Amino acid sequence: MPLLDRRSRWFAALAVLLTIIGFAWAPALAQDDEEQLEELKAEREQLQEEAAAKALQVDAATADFDVLMQALDDINALVDLQEARLADAEQAVLSAEEQVAAAQQRNQEIAEEIEALQAIVGDLAVEAFTGEAGANGQDLTSFLVNDDPTEAARRRSLVEFQTGNLSDTLDRMRALVTEAELVEAQRVRAVEAALANRIEAEERRAELDEAIDAQVELVIAAETRLEARLAEAAFLDEVDADLAAEIRAQEEAIARRIREEAARKAAAEAAARRANLVPPAGEDDLVNAEGFLVHESVGDSVTRMIQDARSDGVNLTGYGWRSPQRTAELRVINGCPDVYDSPPSSCRIPTARPGQSMHERGLAIDFASCWRGSPCFVWLSNNAANYGFRNLPSESWHWSTNGS
Repeated sequence: MPLLDRRSRWFAALAVLLTIIGFAWAPALAQDDEEQLEELKAEREQLQEEAAAKALQVDAATADFDVLMQALDDINALVDLQEARLADAEQAVLSAEEQVAAAQQRNQEIAEEIEALQAIVGDLAVEAFTGEAGANGQDLTSFLVNDDPTEAARRRSLVEFQTGNLSDTLDRMRALVTEAELVEAQRVRAVEAALANRIEAEERRAELDEAIDAQVELVIAAETRLEARLAEAAFLDEVDADLAAEIRAQEEAIARRIREEAARKAAAEAAARRANLVPPAGEDDLVNAEGFLVHESVGDSVTRMIQDARSDGVNLTGYGWRSPQRTAELRVINGCPDVYDSPPSSCRIPTARPGQSMHERGLAIDFASCWRGSPCFVWLSNNAANYGFRNLPSESWHWSTNGS
């Protein structure tokens, strides 16, 4: 064999070997990269928190211009970080609750299939051991005995066929029982994860509130400084016009930074409101679930929830779907300053804007007599997640598929 051919084959074999090794290492390398990214993210977030902590120590009245601008940026970054953390935690809650609902649905399907198979097993057992003449009380031995060899063979084939079907059906039932155990274990883990994620979401929400309070405090201090320094600039106009202009430029930069952040927040809130404007459920989308008018996608879950609560001695009543017109009426009744624009918190009783209520989608329920500590609230707190429903913390009676 020519030397060149041998070298070519050797290099080809080496390339294949390296490719195989590369595929073997790829998952490990990918996992290492992911872990490194998580570590870098954690380090970056820690630095942001440390910078924000320093920003909180800044005296806006006396701080240098650059120091105050950096403090404003750092505290704004902290608010953004806490908002992102809260969004991640809330998404984790939704994911876990979807897993709970999926496991619940699969358990129901398995139970129904096992019930159907049990009926089949009974029929197959009778046919296998009595054959065609079972109705005449003939036992298996009598059924198999026949003077005609062809008929005897046919009957033996029939019994073997039925016995094979019986065996296959029993194997399927055993597989379903095993799957049901696995699905139930997954459901339990998902319920635990949902609970842990809800706790984390509440913690993240508290952290966000603290960051926003700190942001507001620093902005107020900066605005107070702004007024004082502009007054100083007006006084200096005749004494030192250049210094007065420098002060005005710096304070205008601070004011611009505050306005930009306020505008960004307002735009984000407006975008979120627009994203939440969803078409209300139509009559064809609604079902009656134990007296609650809800969207068909949650009808079975609500039915099971109401029935299970009743079995535990808790009678859940209230209402589900309502029209946008009814939402507008409630906004008037509940004293909202503006029916369509003012936030829910401005009403005497918090009420979503028309077009933003989960009731209009048929995905929320207001339960009667469901104050904190009531049998209704206690039962729902312990069980509602199993059916895909979450509580709005500010309203003990309000439960929906996304907690809003």
